[in-house]
Amino acid sequence: MQREAAEPGGLRRLLARFADEVGGCAALFDAAGKPIASAPGHALPEAVVDIARRVHGRHRSVVERDGHDQLAAFAISGEPGAPTLALSGSAIDRFTSEPRRTDSLRVLALAWKAQHAHERSRRIEAANDQVREAVLHLLMDDGLATAHRAAEALGDALPDPMRVWVVEVGSIDKGERDAIADELIRITGGRAWMIKCPVYSGHLIPAVAPMSHEEEQACLRELVAKASADIGRISAGISTVLPLRDFPTGYQQAFHALAHARGNAERFATFRSSHDLAAELSGHGRDWARRVLAPLEEFEPARPQDPSLDDLRSTLTSWLAFHQQATRHLKIHRNTLSARLQKIGSLLGCDLHRLPDQAHLDLALRLRGGPEAPHSPRDIDELLRGEEVRRWAEVLIAPLRDSPRLVETVRAWLLADTRTSLAAEALGISAAAVRKRLVNAEQLLERSLLNSPSLSYDLHFAFRALDPTTGDAARIGD
Repeated sequence: MQREAAEPGGLRRLLARFADEVGGCAALFDAAGKPIASAPGHALPEAVVDIARRVHGRHRSVVERDGHDQLAAFAISGEPGAPTLALSGSAIDRFTSEPRRTDSLRVLALAWKAQHAHERSRRIEAANDQVREAVLHLLMDDGLATAHRAAEALGDALPDPMRVWVVEVGSIDKGERDAIADELIRITGGRAWMIKCPVYSGHLIPAVAPMSHEEEQACLRELVAKASADIGRISAGISTVLPLRDFPTGYQQAFHALAHARGNAERFATFRSSHDLAAELSGHGRDWARRVLAPLEEFEPARPQDPSLDDLRSTLTSWLAFHQQATRHLKIHRNTLSARLQKIGSLLGCDLHRLPDQAHLDLALRLRGGPEAPHSPRDIDELLRGEEVRRWAEVLIAPLRDSPRLVETVRAWLLADTRTSLAAEALGISAAAVRKRLVNAEQLLERSLLNSPSLSYDLHFAFRALDPTTGDAARIGD
């Protein structure tokens, strides 16, 4: 019995043993008379439930007859809140004799304590993960001061400055992802503030205090080797060093670097810095961005049950970053997501399922906090007309220059609102072939295309700035 109690699932195995011994059923009940655990494959007669309720708080044990069967209930220990064991069967006498009963209840109490401690530990771990996920949301939504307070409540300060890592664990098993998280913390000497991604179940998002290049490379090599030996291949993308307030930028950088890491031999990659379109436009894009977003920013719910302005803002940001995965990010039902998107679309006069409108709003969100400028462009075309934007576009698409087929595929994919099947139909090839080409493009661009956050918005503006109708974009592949 002691061996059975010590192993995982020991409580249920002990109850199954007792049920076989008495020729009936066995179950544990809490103080409210609700079943905690029972022997598998045995239905609980109402008489068993009733006798368990009568024992708690009034009697240490009860034994009585119910037709052909006997009923028995025992408090498994004298501790407050200890559960009650209830039995029903034709051979209760085998269990009620001493010292058999005493030994059985003692082992059962130990098994219950072990399971209770395990469940309590699991709840604490789940609460820890929830707080860390809340910190992630605060960091993504400019709640830096509150994020610091929440992190301090865990006794684990956030690093500032930091690099964001996105570690992709090939296995979707929670235990294996947790093991890699523990290993990463150990390898980095405790410098990783760990967050388990709420959107991609196989991703870890540690914020890591900066270390020397050599030390960081050694940590990454050890992590990849350890994971490969234990659970299979993993990949890791790493951002540049950034202040903690720029965590959203760091996350996107690391996510893009991860797309490149999947295809290289080392299985990790650091983000290759490049000019950002929002940075190029920040000198004269703020007023345009605020005009675009004004109908949303002026929204006031008409009824208490309507979504708030904060609900709509967070939904828009999450949708543009994660699309259908926004339901997991925001913890809302897909029907709620759909209703909010429809509301946002009606306010802003756009279709949030079309890539041009998505890119338009994403750029507006990135520019709205920029510096004030003496001249405000009338529309997006004027905003993209400058020579600096054209140079940015040429640099962005340059890695595809030697592959006209990839340029054609990426353009078709963008025109199809990033729907692979529609792009395949337009190109006259299979969807699998389109995906393979896009994976190749990811490696050349060192950015994510097929998974969100994606480079699709910036690519849309790059092709638009180069104006494909004049043939400029086509010449990139010449």
